[in-house]
Amino acid sequence: MENIRLNLILALLFIIAFTSSLALVLQTYEYRSSYSELDKLKLEKEDLYFKSSILIEEVEYYKNHISLREVALNSLGMRLPIAKERNVIPRGEGS
Repeated sequence: MENIRLNLILALLFIIAFTSSLALVLQTYEYRSSYSELDKLKLEKEDLYFKSSILIEEVEYYKNHISLREVALNSLGMRLPIAKERNVIPRGEGS
């Protein structure tokens, strides 16, 4: 009876140790997988931030051009030249 009880306790301890080890392996795998995904998302965030900065600069560039055109047309009374007023100067050989 004592031998059966001892074997039962050992089997129970083995099952607990195996289950604990398996849980640890699964938790480590999940942690590494999550960390890898987080790293990918950080790289994507940096790339999107860079692209966003470029787009903001382009918008500001075009806003400045539009503002300059509005000031020139409205405040300074400038206009686009008509075809007769345009003079085309060809580039020289050395340019």
